[in-house]
Amino acid sequence: MSEAGGSTYAMGRTSAETARLDVQDTLYGGFTEYLLRVAGLREGMRVLDVGCGTGGVSLAAARIVGPRGRVVGVDINPEVLETARANAAAAAAENISFEHHVLPDVELAEPVDALVGRLILMHLEDPVAVVKELTRSVRPGGLVTFQEINISRARAIPDVPLVTTCREWICAAQREAGSNPDMGEQLAQVLRSAGLAHPEVAVAVPTGGADSPAMSLIAETVRSLLPLIERGGVADARTVDVETLHSRLSHACEQAQAIVCLSELVAAWGRLD
Repeated sequence: MSEAGGSTYAMGRTSAETARLDVQDTLYGGFTEYLLRVAGLREGMRVLDVGCGTGGVSLAAARIVGPRGRVVGVDINPEVLETARANAAAAAAENISFEHHVLPDVELAEPVDALVGRLILMHLEDPVAVVKELTRSVRPGGLVTFQEINISRARAIPDVPLVTTCREWICAAQREAGSNPDMGEQLAQVLRSAGLAHPEVAVAVPTGGADSPAMSLIAETVRSLLPLIERGGVADARTVDVETLHSRLSHACEQAQAIVCLSELVAAWGRLD
């Protein structure tokens, strides 16, 4: 697929993918909020969240900026925006609004103090060009911070072969789609190339055991990527057996008494001159 500034988003737009995004935020949401604070998000700021999905990052930003601040979340998918609005309403977050935009074409009434995004640049053919264009919405001296993952770092300790196999399927499928499964390690260079001279970097790693949502996230990510896994010749549906994958992952991790370290979440940030 080619949209949203040359997007190669591989995960589809199904209801199952929307549910997977909510599980992902369960595991990554606290780390996202922490990294936003480390990057410099503060009370009272006006924030633009690009590729907002089901609204997890927008909600984290809204908690930080408080009632004197404001968050605008934008996404290309109108259906996922409805889920984001429902999540914001359930959280009684009155300082968030959501808008439909195709990146990087975002027009706001006034500049924002901060531009944020999570797991969006990995799906763009030219992330540098998109970030450069989006910074037009940020005031001089404003904050620019993105968070991306390194999928190849995901692992079980001790080793669980099925977890390793799932990681390899996911990486291969992302490459088949034209996405970068390890955009996290490229993030600082993307920001430098987009005009932020001295970006800073921090990393967080969610973990989970056999009975944690980590098993669901891995299995449902494989489900969303199954067409690409098959298209790339990595494995077929019978080998993957996605309907039993969650239970097999849980059983294998329980047998090994393993902890799964999910994909590293890398944050990089800087300020506009």
